[in-house]
Order: sequence, then C-alpha cells, then structure tokens
Amino acid sequence: MLPTMKLIRSLLSVGAVVAVVGCGAATATSGASSPTPVPVDVAGAQLAALTLFREPTPGWWVPCLTTDNYAACPLSASVKARLNDLSSTNYFYSGPGGHCAGDFISNSTNGIFKAPAVLSAVAESNGNVTVVIQRATIIPTLTAVMAMENDRWLATDLASGSGPSASIFSPKPNC
Repeated sequence: MLPTMKLIRSLLSVGAVVAVVGCGAATATSGASSPTPVPVDVAGAQLAALTLFREPTPGWWVPCLTTDNYAACPLSASVKARLNDLSSTNYFYSGPGGHCAGDFISNSTNGIFKAPAVLSAVAESNGNVTVVIQRATIIPTLTAVMAMENDRWLATDLASGSGPSASIFSPKPNC
C-alpha cells in the first residue's frame, strides 16, 4: 500500500473517532438539560382529600354523599366503580354475609365524632399527592392517592390501614 493511502486511511479513522466522540458528547449534554418541574399543589390535594368527609351535624363526620354514584365525592371513576361493586355485594354490610361494620371511607356505621385530620401529604414525582388522614384514634388511617384529573383533585386509590389488603382494589380490602 502506498504511504499516501496509509496517511489518508489514518486521517479518516481519526476523523471518524472524533465524529463519534463528538456525537456522544452532544447526546450526553442534551440529556443533562430537562424541563423545569411544575410545582404540585399539595395544599389543594389535601383539601380535596378532606372532602371525602362531610359534617352534616356539628361534631359528626360521615363519608361524602354516596348517592348518585358518589357524584359529589372527589373519586376517580375506577374508585367509584370499585366502591359500588363492593357495596352491591354487601361487602360493607354489618350483618350476616357482610365483611365490614361500616363504609370504607369513614370505617364506621355511625360516622366519626372527631374531625378527620391530615397526618401527612407527600407529592410524588408523577404529580400525584399521597394524603394520609387520621379518621379517629381507634380507626386505621385512610390514605388517598390524589391525582389531578380535568383540573380537579380526585382519589385514584384509597387504602384503609396498611398491608396487602389496605387498597380498595384488593380482593378483600381492609375495613
């Protein structure tokens, strides 16, 4: 091979390496910049989660209205459907054949006599907010995963207490 050809091949090889390294550097640099995260309205999610309860009489809290397919409740369609499904099978019934002695939201047949209070609210990286609510001292906490849907905070999951049966979507959810 002629010395001139060797020189051209060497220059082409070096040029290819520089091009590959340059492209890699450009990719690494472009991946480093990201859009500014949008702040999550944690306070709004907390307020919406607390509307899972209503106070029809001073000092007495019950679940949001369950009539009309939970229309007044800040619940996603899937949570409403699950609550309706469990109700239709008497899951929340306190008598024979039932599993709970009250509804899922208040965990009571008679409501609660202490205002529900937010124990914690944590914004997740996906924009959801996990809100933990103390219902009463002897009743397990209620956790509501709140997501913004159509400019409104809605619970996409509810959990009573902890463990594998806490979620409303468990085969046999905690009461």
